Amino acid sequence: MNFVQVLVNSLITASELGIIAIGLTLSLSLLRFANFAHVETAVAGAYIAWLLNFPLKLNFALAVLAAVLVMGVAGVVIDRLVFRIFRNSDDMAPMIASLGLSIAIRYTVQATFGPGFLRYDFGIAPGMRLLGAFVTRQQLWILAIVSISLLCFHLLLQYSMIGKAMRATATNRELAQASGVDTERVIAWVWFLGTGFAALGGALVAWDTQLVPDLGFNLVIPIFCVVLIGGVGSVYGALLGALVVGFALNFGVAIDFGQLVNWISGSDLLGHLRIPADYKPAIVYGAVVLVLLLRPSGLIRRELD
Repeated sequence: MNFVQVLVNSLITASELGIIAIGLTLSLSLLRFANFAHVETAVAGAYIAWLLNFPLKLNFALAVLAAVLVMGVAGVVIDRLVFRIFRNSDDMAPMIASLGLSIAIRYTVQATFGPGFLRYDFGIAPGMRLLGAFVTRQQLWILAIVSISLLCFHLLLQYSMIGKAMRATATNRELAQASGVDTERVIAWVWFLGTGFAALGGALVAWDTQLVPDLGFNLVIPIFCVVLIGGVGSVYGALLGALVVGFALNFGVAIDFGQLVNWISGSDLLGHLRIPADYKPAIVYGAVVLVLLLRPSGLIRRELD
């Protein structure tokens, strides 16, 4: 096992999952329901970026930025048309609505762009060796883009007026309203930021792997597991949960458990024993169960409360 290679792959996976999970944990914290459509908006954002980049020949970076803005506005529109109706209901009605919306988005994307594999228009450059690991140019850009995005979000959340209003609304919406906070404006910002981050994450995942309509189906379980591990409603917990899931996925399939058992026991009890890559969802579930057994509320408490 190339330890450095697995480490780099884990960081890239964590970056991609974490940037998408931020929006989901924001909606869980402020709106109090599980938005199953969130991951599908990430896929829709990736396809919008492809549409601007490939057929319309827009620069890839500008295409992704435009897709983030378009999906951010689309998130606000979706809230006004669908979820605002359920604002004062229990969490079951908006959750079911989000499930129906996710199905509608997925099959609309498939009907529009087809079921096949699509690729962004960007220059292909040879990878490079970094401390013994092979890294592609787009993977380095993914790490840089995610790092800058998270830093900007941290500054907004901690030091801007809208960030303070978001924390106040998450703590107690009625009290925030009584204190003069425009909670509907705050919710609109949450949808804009959350859906925009989802679009950015979807485009980065598609850039690193492939763009297909089923991309959201492959991401939904890891994203929700990231939120559960980090702590429901915790933005920084989502980032920590993304690291846990990223490392669990990559190290889980890279470790030779047979050799590990032999090393622990001091004898040759087993041959080579590795978890097949097809069992990655089982690894994620195992990580969730282990973390929740030790810390039922997740790794970090809700810092927005």
